[in-house]
Amino acid sequence: MKPPSRLQPAGLLGLLFLAPIVGAFAQDTSKLIPNPRILFSSTVRKADGGTTTYQHIAPPTAEQLAALAAAQQPAATAPSAPLPPLLNLTARVYEGSLTELRWVHQGIECRAWSSVDFRLLEAIPQFEQDGVTRRLSSITMTHRQPPAGVVLQRPWPQFPAEVLAAVPQGLRAWYVLMEFGGTAAMESEACAAVDALHRYVEVHWEALQARRTEREAQKAADAAYKLAHPEPPPPPTNTIIQFWKEGQP
Repeated sequence: MKPPSRLQPAGLLGLLFLAPIVGAFAQDTSKLIPNPRILFSSTVRKADGGTTTYQHIAPPTAEQLAALAAAQQPAATAPSAPLPPLLNLTARVYEGSLTELRWVHQGIECRAWSSVDFRLLEAIPQFEQDGVTRRLSSITMTHRQPPAGVVLQRPWPQFPAEVLAAVPQGLRAWYVLMEFGGTAAMESEACAAVDALHRYVEVHWEALQARRTEREAQKAADAAYKLAHPEPPPPPTNTIIQFWKEGQP
């Protein structure tokens, strides 16, 4: 006795492909069996005005499956240039006080206190300083000073007076290394990228401050516009689902 046939959804090796189409004209044909022989078709209208069409098609040929696979292959791209080195760190901004920095160098954890409000560096993918370009990946979290009269479980972090007294006159971007698990010989290498970042901020201090002011104003304007002009609901979509029987009854 032959095993009963089973339905095979459209796609490579039995994957089910949904082909959403916008309106009634555009269709992502790369997800459908090309030029199928449709045995039966049924369309169901959805509540949003769109449709779902079920196409029972003849089992696709090897040529059709090959054409489907070729259509889904990503376009070949030219080899890209090597990426600049990456500085990956976490910044906890204590508003009006300091920023706690954490990063890892060759498996060694580093922690520092910085005078830079790292919200200045949001959405800056890379920076160039001293002739070297570095990518910047910073996770920034903001801690706001509580209102007067509110008692914190932990004291609000501040730079000690002796640290502030040692800062060169007029320097705005600086940091103090608080924890480093490596040897003294490794410290310079572990801090090289953070040193360069603080020099970059010092050189571009005014421009970064102006950029942040513009970004905050733009965020406020965008929020006001979205509130006054709510987006319309998305247009109804039409979906095609192809399936076929595998094997012979």
